[in-house]
Amino acid sequence: MKFLACLTLGVALATAAVAQTISIQAPVDGTTVQAGSSITVEVIQHSSSSDLIQVALAIGLGIPNIAPAIGGDILYNGPFNPQLQNTGIPTGQGPPTAFLQNFTVTIPTSTPAGLMGLNVAHFDLVGADKTPSTETVNVTLNVV
Repeated sequence: MKFLACLTLGVALATAAVAQTISIQAPVDGTTVQAGSSITVEVIQHSSSSDLIQVALAIGLGIPNIAPAIGGDILYNGPFNPQLQNTGIPTGQGPPTAFLQNFTVTIPTSTPAGLMGLNVAHFDLVGADKTPSTETVNVTLNVV
């Protein structure tokens, strides 16, 4: 009986690991942004071998390297519905098409100058049993 429980847990953890499939395509790590300005955050959904149901996405701004937290300033919180698009990446350097979604967010005017983490938290349901899965990815921005 314990073997079956351990096996089930192992399969669930492996499924969750496979489901971690997003990244921030833009802005790139180290981008300089101005407090009060709007930026486009492009989130790419990498292909998954598992059945995947998108639930939600949150974009936050906070001190760098705080994952899995996303920071004190929530810039977006809502649905994630990426669409198949041409990535503009040359063949051989990345996927020529991918599932992407752009979010326009505003860097708060109260954001202090210096390095800040732009963090994206992703929540989905994976596999035939619809196992909940979360992940957080980030890039560092230089706020001026």
